Amino acid sequence: MAHRYSVRYEPIQTTDQPGLEVVDSPPPPPPEKLFQQLQHLSNDPAQSTPIPVASLGGNYPGPPPPPPPPPNPYAQEGGYEHPQFNGAPPMPEKEGRICGLKRWVFFVLILVAVVVVAGAVGGGVGGALAGKNNNNNNSAEANNGQTSTTSTGGSATSTSAGPTSTTSAPPRLPTPGTFAAVKSSDPNQENYNSLTYIFQDINTPDIWMWTIIRGQDWIQIGKLEGLNPPPRPNSSIAAVQAPDGDTISLYYTAENGTLYDAIGSPQGTRWRMGTLAPLTNYGVLVSEGSGIGASWWGNKNDNGPGYRIRIYYVDSAAARVRELAYDANKTPKWFITDQQLETCSPQAKITIAHLPPENSTSTRQETAHLFYEDRNGNIRHFPGYDGTWDSSYAETIQQSSIPPGAYITASLYVNQASNHTIRLWYLDESSRLSYIGGLGQSKKAFPDFDNLGTFDNREVVSSGTTRYISLGEIEGGSLAVVGWVEGGEQVRVYYQGSIRGNAGKNAAVEIAGTLGWQTKVLEIEEL
Repeated sequence: MAHRYSVRYEPIQTTDQPGLEVVDSPPPPPPEKLFQQLQHLSNDPAQSTPIPVASLGGNYPGPPPPPPPPPNPYAQEGGYEHPQFNGAPPMPEKEGRICGLKRWVFFVLILVAVVVVAGAVGGGVGGALAGKNNNNNNSAEANNGQTSTTSTGGSATSTSAGPTSTTSAPPRLPTPGTFAAVKSSDPNQENYNSLTYIFQDINTPDIWMWTIIRGQDWIQIGKLEGLNPPPRPNSSIAAVQAPDGDTISLYYTAENGTLYDAIGSPQGTRWRMGTLAPLTNYGVLVSEGSGIGASWWGNKNDNGPGYRIRIYYVDSAAARVRELAYDANKTPKWFITDQQLETCSPQAKITIAHLPPENSTSTRQETAHLFYEDRNGNIRHFPGYDGTWDSSYAETIQQSSIPPGAYITASLYVNQASNHTIRLWYLDESSRLSYIGGLGQSKKAFPDFDNLGTFDNREVVSSGTTRYISLGEIEGGSLAVVGWVEGGEQVRVYYQGSIRGNAGKNAAVEIAGTLGWQTKVLEIEEL
């Protein structure tokens, strides 16, 4: 849209002033003598000088001129148009002058002055117009779409400044890539107080966050600030929120592979860096292209430190799954445990399904169910019971529908009657959201439970809006899940929406429920 400018034309202000009056006045009285006879000491022509001539012009009402002087052999004095002395030729006619200048000099100066003034006026007008255009352009760029008001004599003219160019591109919106999701619950870990999903933009290192408070709708919180150093582009992220916690811990890798943590509110974008990297001497190096799994751990210590944390990642040097722990009662608070976990693919995607303690006094039931890809491309399930890892409990999930290198995520339904159902989620090669079901009962709490061979059934999520499902720009189709108990099993899965299927709009997709799946498309908004 072109600029519109307000132009005000004001009437010319005039004042009545007396003009110049022409008054007839009588001529001045004549001098006593028009001419005075000159007395010469000698008649020598060499001592003679010209006589000034006075031209009165017009008819002069006065006495007649005096009689001529006596004849002079050399010349005559007095009278009009007298000859020069010595009989010399008459003087050349005197040039007319204007303001004391010769006519041609006067007109040359006038012409030069006109040229100079015209050049100055032209340059000034051109410079003023150029400066005005430049100021208008700068003002339009700085105040695009704002309204300006000019007040003159009590009246105001309002103009709206449009964009400087009709071809300027709109702000680029982020496109969801890798995901993480968390929830906060009441102290009994049932219901939920809030749900939050976090994703990294596929084109930048930026990380964005959405949150829903119970009883309200989703809110796009915005881009997280304070992540220093910034995350590695298109890398895995993980997040942890304690059951009744009011902050979220985000885990990500920097460009050099070092693992960092950041802490913030699910309703704010200003986050602060944690102590994971410095307390581990910046030595937790995550293999590029691999995944990260994280969960809160243990019972809450009401006297201070709260919950513990467990993080699982692929060691870049050994291509092995490592366990990183946080415990506020130990020094240092962050440390790599000595658990001997398995080797894996350098690009293995890791996820964890957490079975919490059975009550606030016992952790015997607590189990960490790990899932990751081994060196042969198979999905491994390795449960750690109450913090103890035994490779005899590990198994390979025989399922060919999981593409090599695919992102995986897991949810666990805390229900003793169902042996704590586990769902391992992924996107198959046809971009269909699928899961493999298994059992997550604790072998330590129930020694007779046979944990091997329970993952065998693959289910494809049925939805009337499957066109929104997409592998997106991230190889393996990143996704995240949260689950809780509220009148039965509740799950929410988040992943990138199909831009083509969503009319070219960037969006995340939420799949909800276990009976009668429902889909919600959460379009990215311009802030």
